[in-house]
Amino acid sequence: MPAEPIRLPLSQLAIADLPGDTPVAPDADRAHWLLRVRAWARALQSLRGRDVALACEDGFEFSAALFGAWQAGATPWMPADALPATLQRLHDAGLAFAGDLPGGMQAMDGDDGIEMHELDADACALVLFTSGSTGEPAAIRKTLRQLDAEVGALESAFGATVGDAVVHATVSHQHIYGLLFRILWPLSTRRPFARRRLAYTEQLTALGPQPVALVASPAHLKRLPETQDWRSLSQGLQVVFSSGGALPVDAARDVQRLWAQAPIEVFGSTETGGIAWRRGDGSRAPWQPLPGVEW
Repeated sequence: MPAEPIRLPLSQLAIADLPGDTPVAPDADRAHWLLRVRAWARALQSLRGRDVALACEDGFEFSAALFGAWQAGATPWMPADALPATLQRLHDAGLAFAGDLPGGMQAMDGDDGIEMHELDADACALVLFTSGSTGEPAAIRKTLRQLDAEVGALESAFGATVGDAVVHATVSHQHIYGLLFRILWPLSTRRPFARRRLAYTEQLTALGPQPVALVASPAHLKRLPETQDWRSLSQGLQVVFSSGGALPVDAARDVQRLWAQAPIEVFGSTETGGIAWRRGDGSRAPWQPLPGVEW
């Protein structure tokens, strides 16, 4: 059984004394990640003290750009979409654009002697947006210290269950759930995460039998085709998480029947972060508070 990963504080990820061949993604190691962090820090260094809208479809590149922005002293904003109205609001707020956004700043390989430093957990922050389900999406600021506390709670609650699995996701990292579960938690615990989001259920059948942790949503889990061959996934699936809405009882039972795993439902919001969890086995078991949460 592999040793439980030692969790690194997010503020120290870029300076930690780790082997360069430590996997970050299935096809990329830490040496490559640090190269890209330095490249993004150089590209964004002119934005020190400013806000920058950041979006990258590739999760590996996004993670490097995020930490590069923090190294450069910029504050990343994470738009939930790239609709014209969204982009116009960001432009009107005076934000620069980076990554996949129209006209976004790019990072070329090479570091020009850029030195990595430990990040100030209180000064470094990012801005996410609420879903807008009850009105206009609201901008929510999260400090690196708050994000690190969330990651620590996840590892404490679920680390032993995830083990050494590769993290795959059907959700975007532009929202708090995907950001934490798909990017920051794996980085902190040295678990590799897949670059690309799985948009279709057919892609899930290609996963396994190697250990897999799946970060999903009710929208995907309640539409699992009975006709697909789930044997490979069910052999490797260590855990499946569901958040972003209530998981219907029938969907939870289907996941358990087809994938041999009762999904773990996580309750929270952009404003509060993670609050509670329960096994989605159809029994509607009571919610359990995540570590550090009191009620």
